[in-house]
Amino acid sequence: MSILPSLLLGMDGPPEDVRVARVPPERTLTDGVLRAGAAWVDVTPGFLTPVAGWSLSGRKMRAMWGRLAARVLVLDDGQGERVALIAADLHAGSRYVSEKLAARTAPLGLHIGRLFLAGTHTHSGPGRFYGGPFYDSFAQAEPGVDARWVEYLVEQLERGVREACQRLRPARVGHGLARQWGYSRNRSLEAARNNFPELNNAAFRQEAEALGYPDGTPPAVPSELPLEQVSVDPRVQVLWADEAAPPHRPIGAFATFGVHAAMLSLTHSLGSPDLFGVAASHAEHLMRAAEPGSEPVLGLAAGAMGDTDPVEPRLSLEALKRERHGRTRNLKLTTRVGHALGRRLFEACGEARARAETSVRLSVHFDEPWIRDATLLDGTKLPHEAEVGIPTLGGSEMGGGFPLFFCEGTRGKQHRSDPQSPKETPGLLEDLLHELLEHQPPALPLRLLKVGGVWLMGLPGEPTSWLSHRLGRELRQQGAREVMVAGVCGDYMGYLTTEREYERQHYEGSSTLWGRHTESWLVEQSQRLAKSAPGRIPSGEAHVPVRWGKHLELSEPAPPLGDGPPAWPRPPRFEEPRLLRGGLLLRGSWFAWAPQEERELGRAPWMQLEDAATGEVLRSGGLPVDDQHQRFLLEFSDDDELIEWKWSVVLDDWRHWEGLRVRFRPMGPRGVRVQPPPGGQWPEHLVVGAPPEH
Repeated sequence: MSILPSLLLGMDGPPEDVRVARVPPERTLTDGVLRAGAAWVDVTPGFLTPVAGWSLSGRKMRAMWGRLAARVLVLDDGQGERVALIAADLHAGSRYVSEKLAARTAPLGLHIGRLFLAGTHTHSGPGRFYGGPFYDSFAQAEPGVDARWVEYLVEQLERGVREACQRLRPARVGHGLARQWGYSRNRSLEAARNNFPELNNAAFRQEAEALGYPDGTPPAVPSELPLEQVSVDPRVQVLWADEAAPPHRPIGAFATFGVHAAMLSLTHSLGSPDLFGVAASHAEHLMRAAEPGSEPVLGLAAGAMGDTDPVEPRLSLEALKRERHGRTRNLKLTTRVGHALGRRLFEACGEARARAETSVRLSVHFDEPWIRDATLLDGTKLPHEAEVGIPTLGGSEMGGGFPLFFCEGTRGKQHRSDPQSPKETPGLLEDLLHELLEHQPPALPLRLLKVGGVWLMGLPGEPTSWLSHRLGRELRQQGAREVMVAGVCGDYMGYLTTEREYERQHYEGSSTLWGRHTESWLVEQSQRLAKSAPGRIPSGEAHVPVRWGKHLELSEPAPPLGDGPPAWPRPPRFEEPRLLRGGLLLRGSWFAWAPQEERELGRAPWMQLEDAATGEVLRSGGLPVDDQHQRFLLEFSDDDELIEWKWSVVLDDWRHWEGLRVRFRPMGPRGVRVQPPPGGQWPEHLVVGAPPEH
C-alpha cells in the first residue's frame, strides 16, 4: 500500500473531540499492610485486525503465534495509595484507552495517575487504538480508531485489574536487575556518538559502559562486544512482589528492558507478542519449575528502546536481516533470543526477592504539562506544532519505510531560533502530514511512581539509551536509589532523543515530534514531578482527538442456509507426531465457515489437545495444551467458498504422553465451537516413545 492513499484515507475532516469524565476513586485500605496482587488476561483481537508498528506495511493479522496478553501487578501500601502496573502486548500505551480504563476502575481505588499502561512495543500487535490522529493514520494501513476493538481491549484490561485487586494479599516488594549483554545493539551509533563528539572510540566506550552501571560500580563489560553493543542499557530491571509470609511465594513483577521488541519481520502477516511475550512466558515457566504450584505473573515492558534493536550474539546485522525474513527460522530466532532474555528476567526476579521488604511506602506523581509553545527556564521556546522530518518516512534500518526516497540523516539548515531545526520536512507530503499533526495532543502525560527508593518513570514515547540515562541521573539527584524508565507508557508521542542525537536527524531524531529541546523539557518536567506533592487526584474530563475507522472482521464465507449442518468440503487432517530437536511437533488443519458472531478472539481458546479416551485437556510444562497457554501457530487461508485453518505446536514436555491417543479439538475463533464433520470425529494419533524426526 502506498503512503499517499493511506494518508488520504484518514483525511475526512478534523477529528472528533471525545471527552472522558474522570471519576473520583474510591478510598483504599489504610491498615498499614503492604499488599500485592497479579493477573494475566488475554487481549488478542480479531483476525484481519491491522498490525501496528511497521507503519504503512499493509499487514493484517492472518495468523497468530502465541496469544497477546496484559500482565497486571497491583500494589497497595495500606496507607491510602494504590497503583496498577500493566505490561501489555501492544505497540504502545494509549491515553484514550488509559482514560477509559481509569473511569471503569475508579471503584477499585484507581485513577488515571495510578495506572501505568505500558506497551511491550511488539510490532506484531494491533493498531487503531491510540486516540491521536497522526498515529491512528500513520502507524497501520487502515486509518482511524476501531471503536469495537477499543471497547473489547478496555473490558479485558478492566478484568485483569479487577482480578489483581481481588487477589491482593500481604506482600513484600523489592528491586533487582540482571544484565543481558550481547542481545541488543544501538542501531543509531552515529547519533549516539554525537553525545560526546570530542571523544575517540576508546574514551566513548568508557562513557557508554556507564549506561549499564549508572551507580558508578566498576563495570564488567565483555571486552569482545563491538561498540554498538556496548552503547545500550543492558539491564533487565524488576519491581518484584511476593507473599509476606514464608515461604514468600511469588505474586508477580513489573520489569523493563531497553530494546525494540521486534524480532518478527514485517513481511509476515502475523499477530504475536513477539520477543517480550516469549521472554515473559519463559521466565514464568522457569519460576513454576523452581517452585511447583506457583503462578507468577511477570510483566515485561519496553524501557530505553528508542535506538536499540535486538540481535543474537555473533550474528551480523545483514545476517540478522536475512534471518528475520525467513518464516520458520525467524520463529526459531525469536524463541532463542526470547528464552535468553527470559533467563535474565528470572535471574533479576531472584535478586529482587533477596532485597524484598514489607515496609515500603508508595508515592504517585502525575502531571500533564503542555509541550506546545512551552518555555524553558532559560527562556528557550518550544515549537507550536509537531513535525516529522524526511528520515521518518525512510523508516529505521530494520524496515517499515521507504529508504530509497527518504534517507536517514537528511537535514535542513541550522537555525538556532527554530526549535525544529535542523529538521527537514517532506515537501511532497508536508500538507498531508500537517493536517494529521496539527491535532497531535500537546499535553504529555508523565508518570512517576516512588516505591521507597525505587522510582519508576513512565514516558509517553520511545526514549533513547542516553535520554533515559540522563533522566535517571536527574532523578537520582532528587533522591532515587534506583531508577526504572518505562517507554510508550500511557500515551504515544513518537521518539524521545537528546538534543545532540536530534542534530544528526537519523530516524529517531527526525521522529522526535516536538523538536530539539525535547530533552531539556523532559529534564525540567521530571525535576518538577519529583518535587511535586504526591497524591493529587486528576479531575474534570479528558479531551481526546479521535478519527473513527471501520471494524474489520472475518465474516465470509458464511455457511449456506438450509436444514441440517452443511457438508464439509474436506475432512480435518492430523499429521503423524514427529520429533523436532527433542520436542514433539504436532500439526493439522480443519475446514470452517467464517464465524457469525461479534465476539473477539480472546474469550476462550481456539484450539486444544485432548486425551482421546477421557476428553480431558492434556498438559505440558504444568499448563493446559491450548493456544492460550502454549505457543501455537494458527493461520488461515481463504477464498470465496471456504476457510481452512492450520495449526502447529512444538512441546518440550511430552514424555508423559507416551501410549496416549491424542485428539485435537478446534474451539473456533471468536468463541464459535467447531463441530466435527457430520457422522465423523476429530482425528486422533497414538504418541509413541520414539516418533520419527521431522
